[in-house]
This record gives sequence, structure tokens and C-alpha cells, in this order.
Amino acid sequence: MVRIGFLFSRTGHLAYLSHLDMLRLFIRALRRADLNLAFSQGFNPHPRLTLALPLPLGVTASNEPGEVYFDGVVTSETFKSEIEKQLPEGLQIIKAVPIEPDAPALAALVEAAMYRAELRSFSDLSLENRDPGKLIQNSLEMLLQKEEILASRTGKKKKISYLNVRPYIIEAESELTPGGLAVLKLLLKAGSRGGVSPVFLLDQLALESGFPSLRAVCWNLHRESIYYQDGDTLQPLSERM
Repeated sequence: MVRIGFLFSRTGHLAYLSHLDMLRLFIRALRRADLNLAFSQGFNPHPRLTLALPLPLGVTASNEPGEVYFDGVVTSETFKSEIEKQLPEGLQIIKAVPIEPDAPALAALVEAAMYRAELRSFSDLSLENRDPGKLIQNSLEMLLQKEEILASRTGKKKKISYLNVRPYIIEAESELTPGGLAVLKLLLKAGSRGGVSPVFLLDQLALESGFPSLRAVCWNLHRESIYYQDGDTLQPLSERM
């Protein structure tokens, strides 16, 4: 049994693939590459391929970790060279390395993720005489001053509950690029221990500002890195590979 970890980037139209479709894309590419995928045990075996953290729909990414198991001997170099021939434009393998079979699962290590959001344009005419940078900064400060930011969750039997996601916002800051683009940097809790979606936060920012032109659909969202906990600090998961 061979375990290989890899980093990939997702750009262009592939940003609109769901997490399940991303997994299916990788599995089809591995089968076309004629690599001997390992399968899980049990009544319904499935390929042992996982991506560390699902990407929200419409979000591009770089340095996304994943891992895959093979039956037989497959080197990380062979994996990278063979699967790259099968991947569509917009999906690229950046790095592949062997991982010890008994090392923790990558998904179990995830603690946080860094997102970069660029506002495409202001479509709201009422914003013409406003300073967009100041408006966004003030709205963000007001949002972060809240002790509670409630997100709805639909459970069993479609029962709706609410979760305070304010503790999941580690850092959030805004800036203007030299070209005048409004940019947000969001470091958010993520993974099996709980987290918050950047899409939800951008929609909350729009509500706080009172301008629909700041909703998530008006931003280009990119996930720059995923982090794990190393003592008291967060470290990029990509550096562990």
C-alpha cells in the first residue's frame, strides 16, 4: 500500500465544480492514467482519495492538499506525471510527495483557511459618491464588533437551528490595491472542529453595509492556504508535505 500526498490549484471555470464532482474528476483521471487505486473495505468500496477541505462553489484556490492510496508500487513522480496528462485546463498538480501510511489524515489536521476576496465592481448607483474602501472598512469593523453572528443550520427532519460563528473568524482585514480594487483577507476556522464559510461572511458584510452590491456574488474569492495547528501557531499545511 502506497500513500501519496499532493497539492493542486483550481482556476477558471472549474471553480464551479462541487466537491463531489472534484473527487469524481480526480478519480476518472487516475483511472485513465491506469494507476492502481486502492479501495476501501466494506459493503460499498470506494477509491481511497480525499481532498483536505471542500471548496465552496465559485471559489478558486492554490495549494490545496489531497491524498490518495495505491495498491502496489507507485512513486510520487509517476503519480504527478501521469495524472497531469489527464487533468483538464484549470486543474494543476503543484507537488506530490510520499506520506507514511500511519501518519494522520490530512483532513483531520485542518484548523483554518485563508481567503482573499476582490470586489469586482460596484453595480449599485447609490455608491457613486461613496468611498468604497472606507465603506467596506467601516462595515467590516461593525461586523467584527458583534458578539454574535448567527448562521442557520438545517438538521434532521429539516429542523433549523442557529450557530454563533463569530468565534470562527480569526482575522479579517480590508485594503485597497494600487489599482483601487477593494480586497478582503479572511483567516477563518475550518475543518471537522467547526468553521464558517467566506460566502456567508461576505453576505453578512453586505447586510451590515446596507448595499446589495457587496454580496458574495460580487466578489472574486480565492483560497490561498489551509493551515494546521503547530503548538500555539497556525502553519500552512502545504509546508508539512
